[in-house]
Amino acid sequence: MLGEGHHDVPKGMLAAVVTHLVCHRPAPAQPAPAGVRLRRETRMPAATYRDLFRLIGRDWLWTSRLMLGDEDLLDVILDPKVELYLVESDNGPLGLVELDFREENNPQIAFFGLTPAAVGRGIGSWLMPEVQRRIFDRGAKTVRLNTCSLDSPKAIPFYMKHGFEAERREVNIFPDPRAIGVLDSEAAPMVPAL
Repeated sequence: MLGEGHHDVPKGMLAAVVTHLVCHRPAPAQPAPAGVRLRRETRMPAATYRDLFRLIGRDWLWTSRLMLGDEDLLDVILDPKVELYLVESDNGPLGLVELDFREENNPQIAFFGLTPAAVGRGIGSWLMPEVQRRIFDRGAKTVRLNTCSLDSPKAIPFYMKHGFEAERREVNIFPDPRAIGVLDSEAAPMVPAL
């Protein structure tokens, strides 16, 4: 455990406070925005997943899936206990949801994100109750997710509005994806690269 006070983070590394959240019932359902749908994806190629993951998470420094090679990534996203959903319209993808049922009695929303063009259109307020319902309909007693201090400042209030409560925090120190070429140097301009 880190003690009180300031702690140096090595050059080329980032530190994020991760907040783990839990909910015990789905939020009230909302109507889907016109022309928006949620579709289960069972055979997404690694490159397609990475492109959408990067588009959604670039400015929040999402990196975990980008760091995996094709085989390791496909092992995760094609696992029968992992469900991928595309949020889409006739104009293409608007978001991605990854549900993880690999841990018995501990389902998680591993990733929940919208493309920059989809943010602010009410899609998330429809999507979260829909995702929660799909998990609780399988008999789950709780749903977990986590977010970090590098995410949008609207993330935690959004999750709490949809019934999530914070249950614990941890510090994650990891390589800056811009320093190692995983993301471009212009990503996340609000987080200075060192």
